[in-house]
Amino acid sequence: MPADDFADTTGELEVSIVGLAGVRADDLAVAITIARRGDALDDVETVITGGQPLGTTRLARYHEWIVDLASDAAGTRYALGPSGVLYVGDRRYPLPAPRGLTSLWVASPDELLACGPGSLAQVRLDPGRIRVDVLDDDGPGEAVRVAGWGSASTGAIAVGTAGALWRKDDDGWTAHETPARETLTDLAWVAAARAFVVGTDGGVYTWDGGALALHSRHDRAWRACAWYQGALYLAAATGGVVRLDGSNVEPVSPLPLRRLRVVGGELLAWGGALLARFDGATWSGGPLELP
Repeated sequence: MPADDFADTTGELEVSIVGLAGVRADDLAVAITIARRGDALDDVETVITGGQPLGTTRLARYHEWIVDLASDAAGTRYALGPSGVLYVGDRRYPLPAPRGLTSLWVASPDELLACGPGSLAQVRLDPGRIRVDVLDDDGPGEAVRVAGWGSASTGAIAVGTAGALWRKDDDGWTAHETPARETLTDLAWVAAARAFVVGTDGGVYTWDGGALALHSRHDRAWRACAWYQGALYLAAATGGVVRLDGSNVEPVSPLPLRRLRVVGGELLAWGGALLARFDGATWSGGPLELP
């Protein structure tokens, strides 16, 4: 986890929001990684919190990093550990990903997609057990982020380093040549077979279901993107949220926000211990307290 994702909240603890999930913006689960200042990176814990006010109820606790958090329409939580461990509620499932995993997407209550360096995984959930298909990919790029449109994994894409992109179909994963030569960090679906993809060299790309094309380039390293109320919002690695207007960017918030997600009709943004909500006109929120 990049060091600039941390926010010092007590002088002794470094706290970072690493993911959130939910069906509604007023009923979220938030994953907070906590480390004592100066400790080794593997000496951490992650707490999942929720409740009203947000953060008042401890939902789960893990003695490791949680790198991504997701939920399905029924509210079931799925947490992903960097070593490739999948948590479904109280159950723990190690996945065969030797170099770990970084991203998780819930297609439906019985199907998940996950990715990480050298691994693209499809997880099918049955009562009390899981079935996992993993593609070991040693291509020029390593997967960083995976997401799809709707409730079927067909058509989902994973993006990663060196401009790498893979598409999921009924037969598995297919790598695509792309014009990108940068690390692709995030993607935002607009409709079926239409998505935006952003990268660390300032590239904003469009995906049409078969090819990636450059839309515009900017002097920022993009960390995240989200499609909200008919516009693309982007967050830079150094913090700050902008909205794309044609090929230009319009500042929306100067706060140190580096991650974006749309939940329940609101745009949620976070960085360090700061969690903010945007309704299209105004921002609200602030530092998330430890439970």
